[in-house]
Amino acid sequence: MISVMPLCSLVLPGLLVLGQTERTNAPPTRNAMVLWQEGQEAMKRGEIPTALRLYQESQLMAPDLPRVQLSLAAAYLQADNQPKACEHLRRYLELEPGHWQVRQQLADLLSRLGHRALAKHELERMVHGAHSALALEHSPPEESEALRLLVHGHGRLMELAEEESHPGNYHLHRGIGLYYLAQSLPQANRIQPVSSQPPEANGEIPDRQEIFLKAVQELTESEKVAPGNSKSAWYLSRAWKELGQAGQADHWLKILAKNHIPGDLHPREEREFAVSRGASKLDRLLSGR
Repeated sequence: MISVMPLCSLVLPGLLVLGQTERTNAPPTRNAMVLWQEGQEAMKRGEIPTALRLYQESQLMAPDLPRVQLSLAAAYLQADNQPKACEHLRRYLELEPGHWQVRQQLADLLSRLGHRALAKHELERMVHGAHSALALEHSPPEESEALRLLVHGHGRLMELAEEESHPGNYHLHRGIGLYYLAQSLPQANRIQPVSSQPPEANGEIPDRQEIFLKAVQELTESEKVAPGNSKSAWYLSRAWKELGQAGQADHWLKILAKNHIPGDLHPREEREFAVSRGASKLDRLLSGR
């Protein structure tokens, strides 16, 4: 298991007592909001059956009010009814599909209930959304919510692959998760170019560089188990580039170009691949290689 990617605990009760911002097509009726607020007060007092009754009455009046669905999920979790909590989390995400933190929690809950295929589906949707968000983010890496979600998402996909005895996917998701973990660290000290050979055990390596090297090792293992995977080739190219190894980065870029099928990568990755491939061709042209 990868110690830097722990399973996040569910924090829905805390989220819901505080309330959530949401988009609605029409304002809810005053009575629905009053009932929801009374349910919130009951939750704070620990009166779970009363809170459930008030939330259910509010839902009857405003079935498309997202906060009610989220509150019902929290109340059912407190009542130890996890299947019903999943039902209302799904309904919430139908209304608020871009709330990736809640999707992460749904995936974790489905996994705990043994629904691996459903958990994997939700995690893949979360990872896809995090990629899209990352393309639009302007936060420093250490403050990036998208990077955090990518680390968590690939960490959980790695755990599911291990449970399913799928070594190729295990090493792939572990490697990608490590890559994004390294990306999320501050870049106070620039990484120095390193040898493509494994470092000496007693060598002092900056944390960020060490994590990129670990990512390379995992992705290389994934490529051995399942050769020709576009994802492993892409992230091997990116990780070697971060390590200052242009030759290794170009090597894996060529392998990706040979095996790549459009759609194998996320649209953000596809765009970056096209840019990297063009830059590599230009570099070879200018250097006469």
